[in-house]
Amino acid sequence: MNATAKITSKGQITLPAELRKALNLKPGDRVDFRKNEDGDYVVVAKTLRFEDLRGIIPYDGPALTDEDIVAIVDQARGARAAEIVGRMKDK
Repeated sequence: MNATAKITSKGQITLPAELRKALNLKPGDRVDFRKNEDGDYVVVAKTLRFEDLRGIIPYDGPALTDEDIVAIVDQARGARAAEIVGRMKDK
């Protein structure tokens, strides 16, 4: 499939619907423009779904459910927020 997009005066483009469908892109998704070995640029869908993150951090413990992981992340965010607030109070 070939697709063409026009660049606006602000440097923005709208990806044609057929390309968005082929890449399974939804509003808010991101795309990368990567240079290949031939020097051409290719568009690569870079979705930020939770499922895409599974396995990127080595873990040797017991299997965790998605709910377990969300709880761990929430706890870490809370601890980080408390640390930042504590530093702000110290100033």
